[in-house]
This record gives sequence, structure tokens and C-alpha cells, in this order.
Amino acid sequence: MPAAAAPTLVVAAVIRDPEGRILLARRRDGVHMGGLWEFPGGKVETGEGPERALERELREELGIEASTGEPLTFAVHEEPGLRIVLLFFEARLGPEPPRPREGQEIAWVAPSELSAYPTPPADAELVRRLVEEAAG
Repeated sequence: MPAAAAPTLVVAAVIRDPEGRILLARRRDGVHMGGLWEFPGGKVETGEGPERALERELREELGIEASTGEPLTFAVHEEPGLRIVLLFFEARLGPEPPRPREGQEIAWVAPSELSAYPTPPADAELVRRLVEEAAG
């Protein structure tokens, strides 16, 4: 029996604008899960804490300074050769608007409309929860 893949720790942000819309980023075509929409973030590097990793990833991918807030939830995603533990945080956007820096699209989406955007499986439960909260 082959050994299970060591988990990769990934962080992602739920960033809201003043109207309550949530920022999503679309994975570029040609990459793993390309074309799907996700909460922005990325991998935690060795020796890096999750909050600092998230702030770094948001700076690198979107050119924004954001402050990491409360943890929201986590998800585990597994497929052959891959195990991801994904930590979701609230994050507050700094003064600069997001600018896609890696060829991705971005969209501000009303929580009630999140389910219209196809997302990776690891994001599905949080999307469901945000849609339910929006419905009251």
C-alpha cells in the first residue's frame, strides 16, 4: 500500500467589500482545477504561519495589503497523490483595490449568488454556508 501524501497546508480569504460582496478569483485555464472560482489565497511555506502566508499570497496574487481576521472554517481535499488542508479566514482589505497579477480573473460576488460560480470541492461547504447566511 503506497504511503499517503503529506498534507499541503493552504490558506484562503473571505474578503468583503463595503456592499457585502465577496471577492473570488478564477483559476487560469491549463492549471489544476483551471476555470474554477475560489477564495483567494495559496500555500503556506515552510516556517511560515497561516496568517502571514495569507497576507503574503494576497500581496503576490492581487497586489493588496490585507489583514487576516478570524478563522472561519477548514476543509480537507484528497485525490490521488494530493492531500490539502485548507484554512479559511476572514480578511480585511487595505486601501488599494485588488489587481490580478497572475493572469486570473476576479469578481465581487453577492453572497446570495456564490453558488452560480463553480468552485473547487474544498470550497463547497463554505460557499453553502455563506449562501445560507445571506438568505437569513
